[in-house]
Amino acid sequence: MLSPRPTRTDVLLAVGVLAVLVGSAFVSRSGLDRPVDALGLSMLAAIAVATLVRRRWPVVVLALCTALIFGYYVTGFPPVGLELPLAAPVATVAAAGRWRLAVLWSVAVTAFAYGSRIALGQDPVLLLALQLPTTVAVLGGAIAIGDAVRSRRELRAEQERTIAAARREAEQRTAQRLAAERVRLARDLHDVLGHTVAVVSLHADVAEEAVAAGDTDGAAEAIRAIRGASGTAMRDLRGAVQLLRGDDPATLDVVGGLAAIDELVDGARSAGLDVELDLDLDPTSVPAPAGMTAYRVVQEGLTNVLRHAGAAHAWVVVTSEPGALLVRVEDDGRGLPEATTEGTGLRGMAERVALLGGTLRTGARRGGAGTRVTARIPT
Repeated sequence: MLSPRPTRTDVLLAVGVLAVLVGSAFVSRSGLDRPVDALGLSMLAAIAVATLVRRRWPVVVLALCTALIFGYYVTGFPPVGLELPLAAPVATVAAAGRWRLAVLWSVAVTAFAYGSRIALGQDPVLLLALQLPTTVAVLGGAIAIGDAVRSRRELRAEQERTIAAARREAEQRTAQRLAAERVRLARDLHDVLGHTVAVVSLHADVAEEAVAAGDTDGAAEAIRAIRGASGTAMRDLRGAVQLLRGDDPATLDVVGGLAAIDELVDGARSAGLDVELDLDLDPTSVPAPAGMTAYRVVQEGLTNVLRHAGAAHAWVVVTSEPGALLVRVEDDGRGLPEATTEGTGLRGMAERVALLGGTLRTGARRGGAGTRVTARIPT
């Protein structure tokens, strides 16, 4: 977009145009020309002043300068040329994106001016051979410069739009990554702490009852179970922190996978839940992401059973089919209330499974009371 306010360059150009026009008028004056008086100087000054606002009204200034220069000549003042009064306005019209108008205007003005001078009896050879090429070259060059300015301005504007679009896209990607990191961090913290807190809480109850009953062995066993669960949680937290810090994957202290499901089941059993485990798979044959996801599904499933189900029995089944792991956690409790089925833990499980392209379903257990969680995890 052209600037509506005159710049320092515009002021210098206007002063230069005025100086050259006035100088030319006095140098080229002959005995047949009208002396340059206040009217002539006013016309020349008006042409120079008009160039100051040519960026704001390019076509209007071109028309005004054309009218002024022809009025100047009709009045009989000395010649100052056609090129200088019109060069800047013509270039500005071309720079405004209207180069066709600039070309047509220049052709029409040139044809009218030289045709009129020939009709008035001036030497056509002198006009067409010497003066016309100069006029065509100056006005043509002005149009070319104006169009080049327009092209450069459009290119710069396009580059700025491209940079702005790239910046917005980068900001969006950054925001998406941060949101994904927050979700992953919340999911990991829930998975790491939720199961441990449930197990520790149950064993603390057992220890309290054992102490009240004078059963020191039972209390000691419950405390050992709490210590073991706490150690597992610390390893989980250490692995999560290492992952967030971007440590080398080969050095991460990773907890989980199919091989660690036995520990989850043992922890639930030590909390008083009768758990049957059906795991007839070689853990080394399952990709690590699928194995870790299966571990988290079982972990959250057993946590919910311990916290909410009030169940006496639970079943954990991990089998395979071509291209996928099938994980099922069932209990014979009272079932999960709606608020729990829509809670953070199950939502986190569903997100984990979905990241691998799998599905998670939660509902009532078939053939009896309780809840059933089923996951299909692609391998």
